Amino acid sequence: NILHKRHYSPLYSSYRQNDSSSSHGYILEPNAGPIHPKCRLTENQIHVLISKRQRCKRQRQYDDADKILAALNQCGVFLHDKRNEWRADGKNHFGRRSDYVRRGSTYGLLSEEDISAVSTMVEDRSYAKKRGEFHISDKLGDILKTKYRVKVDDKNREWSVENIVEEDENGKVVIGGDYVPSPLCKLDGPTHTMDEDSKTLIAQRLAERTLYRKKRDYAMADKILDEVMAQYSVVVDDRTKEWKVVLGDDFEDDDFVKGALLSQRSAFVRGGKKRTEEHNKTSAISERDEDSTASTINEEEVIASADQNAFDFDSMTVVELKEQLRQAGLPVSGKKADLILRLNQP
Repeated sequence: NILHKRHYSPLYSSYRQNDSSSSHGYILEPNAGPIHPKCRLTENQIHVLISKRQRCKRQRQYDDADKILAALNQCGVFLHDKRNEWRADGKNHFGRRSDYVRRGSTYGLLSEEDISAVSTMVEDRSYAKKRGEFHISDKLGDILKTKYRVKVDDKNREWSVENIVEEDENGKVVIGGDYVPSPLCKLDGPTHTMDEDSKTLIAQRLAERTLYRKKRDYAMADKILDEVMAQYSVVVDDRTKEWKVVLGDDFEDDDFVKGALLSQRSAFVRGGKKRTEEHNKTSAISERDEDSTASTINEEEVIASADQNAFDFDSMTVVELKEQLRQAGLPVSGKKADLILRLNQP
């Protein structure tokens, strides 16, 4: 190691000149915690070495600058040159949330105690993945899914609870963990200033849509989605269980809309089919006479459609297979054959 754990190394001593902590222009990452106990340097030592590295770069002494950077990394200090930030709290990422954020509603699904337990498990799962302890991360993932119905989005560092929508004995839709107005929207915007009656109607319609999706009646589910959009200008994100009012020209450039459209990708869309084409086909089939010729044609169309929409898991890489498993909320451990078997299970 270039720097030793308990003593100043000759390299550090040679750099210890009259460097001020502000001369290097780097600031502490906004989400960074205190310096980790296992970090080998004090804050003053960190500033000294960052300043010396900057000086080496200005003098085109890039080999020395790289040595200093390697030394800092070995001691648990990480830099982001484009952002001019540093951190030494045991984490090496910049410009994103330090903790996972809860999205969507947990009303009627999780108690406050459950929410605290889930938050802890989600963070522990992330830590285990970083350390390569995948047997631990997979076990925590299974508990989150089976016990709490929690889905984790590692890319966006978010977690949400899967909706529970059922029918009571009278056929009335019962909502559990219903869709909620997105907390990302401004409080004075149309999403949150909408009247409560409209919000209640939207929640009821989206609960009905979830029930249709559960029954695999995607045509009716999409019809409800279109009606909600037409009547209230509401866009729905199925991943986060949130909705937002989007008006006028904001539709195409809205990040929430982009995420919402991705969350609604049906099997037809994944297979390269447009949703509207499938609606037209379904309507046409239902209106045809049930003679033998029409029946034969319909069956062939359905079979062809199923073949086109099927995933060819054998041709996928392990990375692609694991991504499919993550999206389905399934464990990602095992060999390629195990991953394919898990994906093919009903």
